[in-house]
Amino acid sequence: MTQEVRISGVQMLVSPDLERNLPKYLSHIAAAAEDGADLVLFPELSLTGYHGNFDDDDVRGALEQIATAAREHGIAVIVGTGWREDGATYIQTRAYQGDGTLLGTHEKMVPTGLEGVSGDRKWCTPGRTLRTFTWRGVTCGMLICNDLWVTPGGDPHPDPRLAYQLGKMGAQIVFHAINSGSDQRYLAWHESNLSVRALESKFHVATANAADMDRPINCSTGVMGRNGEWITRVDRLGEGRYLATLAV
Repeated sequence: MTQEVRISGVQMLVSPDLERNLPKYLSHIAAAAEDGADLVLFPELSLTGYHGNFDDDDVRGALEQIATAAREHGIAVIVGTGWREDGATYIQTRAYQGDGTLLGTHEKMVPTGLEGVSGDRKWCTPGRTLRTFTWRGVTCGMLICNDLWVTPGGDPHPDPRLAYQLGKMGAQIVFHAINSGSDQRYLAWHESNLSVRALESKFHVATANAADMDRPINCSTGVMGRNGEWITRVDRLGEGRYLATLAV
């Protein structure tokens, strides 16, 4: 049975300081709910900043505030954050229900770089488990940046086709948190991957990318439809937020 869900995605400038990012989260959660969104998606590592030098207690305290805001506004929230557990540091997304309860998590499975040497892998551990979660009766998956497109030439990591795997697991919407920068050489690769993988598995891909105030980013914040065409997207320069109604 088809239903409509309203998805918002935030393109925001990400600070290395959690204390500067958290107020933006709370403001966008309130504004997205006011717009009528059922769920709001944030970029990769947009809570802690793009590094592993975060304080665990600060992260947990911020997440409690975000869960409270989700409950107060009745809106689901997908957070992009760093997370530390059992001595390992992960790049993670965390999905909270509109009542503030945790729906599921995803740990970036294809971080960039070489372990202990470069890129993400200089400080983070790859996730090991691909999961789906159910939200409003909809089967959803989460991917983080390089998980979806495994950009060639940069790292010696094979493409595990995580988007295809999510499709086989029944995903109807894939939430893709991104922090991909503004090198325009990668724009065509990033956006064609969104299109082809959505078309292949017949699901929607909702994206949220970190903003750049000086140059256009190299992947749009928006929603790629099941037909491989954009339903909506934000201007790639500066900050912004979209609202899309999806039939799922």
